[in-house]
Amino acid sequence: MPGKVTYKFRQNNARQFYESAGEASPTNLYVFLARTNAWTTESSPPTPVDDVKQTNYDVWRNMIAAKKVSTSDLTFAVPRTNWANNTFYTKYTDSNGTLFSNNFFVVTDTYNVYKCIDNNGNANSTVKPTTTTSSTVLLSDGYKWKYMYSIGAADALKFLTTNYMPVKTLTANDGSSQWTVQQAAANGSIETVVVTAGGASYFTHSGSFQQVSNSSVLRLAAGASGNDDFYVGSTLYIPSGLGSGQIREIVDYDGTTKDATVNNGFTVNPNTSSTYFAGPKVTIGGDGRNALAYANTISGAINKVILINNGNNYSYAPVSFSANLGAGATADAYVSPQGGHGADPVEELGGYNVMLNVKMTGTESNTFIVNNDFRVIGILADPVLANGSIANSSVYDMTTKLTLTSISGTYQYDEVINGGTSGHTARVVAFANTNASGTTGVLSLTGVSGTFATSETITGNTSSVTATVSSVDAADLRPYAGDVLFIENRPPVSRASDQTEDIKLVIKY
Repeated sequence: MPGKVTYKFRQNNARQFYESAGEASPTNLYVFLARTNAWTTESSPPTPVDDVKQTNYDVWRNMIAAKKVSTSDLTFAVPRTNWANNTFYTKYTDSNGTLFSNNFFVVTDTYNVYKCIDNNGNANSTVKPTTTTSSTVLLSDGYKWKYMYSIGAADALKFLTTNYMPVKTLTANDGSSQWTVQQAAANGSIETVVVTAGGASYFTHSGSFQQVSNSSVLRLAAGASGNDDFYVGSTLYIPSGLGSGQIREIVDYDGTTKDATVNNGFTVNPNTSSTYFAGPKVTIGGDGRNALAYANTISGAINKVILINNGNNYSYAPVSFSANLGAGATADAYVSPQGGHGADPVEELGGYNVMLNVKMTGTESNTFIVNNDFRVIGILADPVLANGSIANSSVYDMTTKLTLTSISGTYQYDEVINGGTSGHTARVVAFANTNASGTTGVLSLTGVSGTFATSETITGNTSSVTATVSSVDAADLRPYAGDVLFIENRPPVSRASDQTEDIKLVIKY
């Protein structure tokens, strides 16, 4: 039977992961570095294999160091699309099953993010949106944009990449324009009505009133039709002047006097300085309320529906047209997401990706090795210490350290060493002499095949250097006790004491 995992499911998984680091009993997340030895082709590392051998064991054996992810290191993320002149953008519709794989929102060069509400009949955008008001803005190129939020300087520096950008939904008033937009959002509002068929024989007429007898009887301009009841069933909208913004249905029309009678008197009476627009009646049905619109025509066909009031609480909104003359026009009204446009940017823009940004600076208080490289980055969840307690410190050294005496020379980075008694092997990550003569020192290792014995001799396979093991210090974290959630293989990245690795990872759901 057909089935579909919805974007809501993906969003829920992303939220669970994002929130896990900040809960009362949080998931302790760490970004780790691993693997100093070369790939077969350094410029083209292999794709990680998610099997028991690699995920559960090999990654652990090659791990070099790990740094904790704080809640401030996490953000929801969405694909980045920079607004560009003369470019097509997909408009929001409530019935587009591929909406989140299209460019329906943009970020400008001022780091403001906008959602495309209407694209002027699939035309290109030529006017950059700039406002940060809570209202949907119609620009001169026919595009309608909804301001969603701005990316602050700190978030841009930490999370903005070529392909992704941060997105957040505010939970408290921070005084920003985004908060104003969120609070002003109207659940189930209608921002756009798109004509799907124009029909034929419809009429519109506009002008200024010659006379206003009372709130219900208004005399149209001299150029109005001379036929009785010609405009019956149409609507009369006041776009400007006294009484502007009101709309009523015409229920009687005298072609001789040009007097139009409306179904209900205007609350604010227009006067002869007021302009009017008479045209086909637009009825927006459904389960919401207060959505109002009027229609414009060209050569007898309805070409545009202009909203006067967006209404609220719609979950569906069928559109119909009626007039004394004309037939065949159809249109679709697009209902906003739950909460309204701008209420929840994370959900509205498809924020089912989570980005981590962790900076690793130099030795991280003499915990991380330098003067070597790494090729694997990953995410580790809930590791434990050797004694079984929860790991909660900021950084951990994941190398095994051998304290050596009687050293005959200098071990080489990445060479394999062998234990003369135990027969175990390991790979050299770092080596440091601890006395002037160079006869004592500490060897940092990964890929350890077992426990080296004290007093045994170890030999470097490449350098042929020998030494005696004085003591063995295991890695800070208990091997294999924690879940490897993510692995990414990269070309080699060299580390140095005066260098910072700015690691950004995007987890896609």
